[in-house]
Amino acid sequence: MLKKLKQLLNKGRGENISTPSPVSIDDYLEEIEEIPISTVEEEKITIKVCSIEDEKDAINAIVLAEAGYIVIAKTPNLEKEIDDEFVEIIRKMRNEVAKFGGMLLALGDEHLLITPKNVIIEKLIKEKKENKSPFKSVLTEKEEEKEDRSEE
Repeated sequence: MLKKLKQLLNKGRGENISTPSPVSIDDYLEEIEEIPISTVEEEKITIKVCSIEDEKDAINAIVLAEAGYIVIAKTPNLEKEIDDEFVEIIRKMRNEVAKFGGMLLALGDEHLLITPKNVIIEKLIKEKKENKSPFKSVLTEKEEEKEDRSEE
């Protein structure tokens, strides 16, 4: 390589540079250093599953979420079997989870999702699709034509 650089620099002085002879693929591959490939292990997320029947279970679920786990908690049927005591437990849970920046969400009628502060939950909002019915477009065109005729 150094010889070729010298040749390039000396080219202006009248020396000719010859094109190098082709190198076989095997010779080329022998000169290349192999780079060791190591797989990067991704951080694993652990989801804890539990049930909440009393205040002690609620505290355990909150502690798990605060420690960084995603918690799915089975509850009594929130629409049919819930009493005032359990409503108060859920209210306390929501307040405690909010203190450390997590989220508490109902998943259906019998489950709660409690997330740590590093998990963000976004609701997917679907855009309303316009009714692209061919009949609708034809009808609106005919209505526009009628309005144009009535204005004349």
